Amino acid sequence: MTLVGFKRLTIAVLDTDGKVVADKKWVVEGKANKGATSTAEITGLNKEATKVYGSDIAYYISQKGTGDVSVNLGLLDLEEECNDAILGYEVKNSISYVGENTEPPTVAIMLESKDLDGSTAMLGFFKGKFSRESINLSTLNGDAFEPEAESYVFAAMSDDKEGDSNGQTMGKYIGSETEVINALTAQVFPEAGVTP
Repeated sequence: MTLVGFKRLTIAVLDTDGKVVADKKWVVEGKANKGATSTAEITGLNKEATKVYGSDIAYYISQKGTGDVSVNLGLLDLEEECNDAILGYEVKNSISYVGENTEPPTVAIMLESKDLDGSTAMLGFFKGKFSRESINLSTLNGDAFEPEAESYVFAAMSDDKEGDSNGQTMGKYIGSETEVINALTAQVFPEAGVTP
């Protein structure tokens, strides 16, 4: 699978029941003052192979499951409300605080691209948490300003909801069937009061 472009990223904060929290869902797709996607690298999809020896030979290779699945994202101009919410910053009187009470909430994300044939490619992660290690400032070089993508890391966890996604970390679909796209979207972003 070769993917072309990174069209859209959808992020939603989840409540303790794994449902989308009202007013805590953002679509990052290059709209003015709403942020844009730049890069995404998904790592840890395979578990490292472990050889089991017997009778003086490598008798069996254990490799079931995944490694430490994470999504390294490059995002431009992410909305501050979204940034603060997904990183667990405390906001009081329009000031964002980072400190001993900082704890990112559980979120779900969907990455959208296309394959070489132009079919929709959707990669949904059922739950996980965001982190951002640094905030960077750089001096201007004359009047030139070329913003660089800021780095975010999404650490994925296995889904614990009932249904096909239970125990899974990621759901992937490449194609154009609206019914399947809607089904994956409902699994990744279950709405309160709705069973996917």
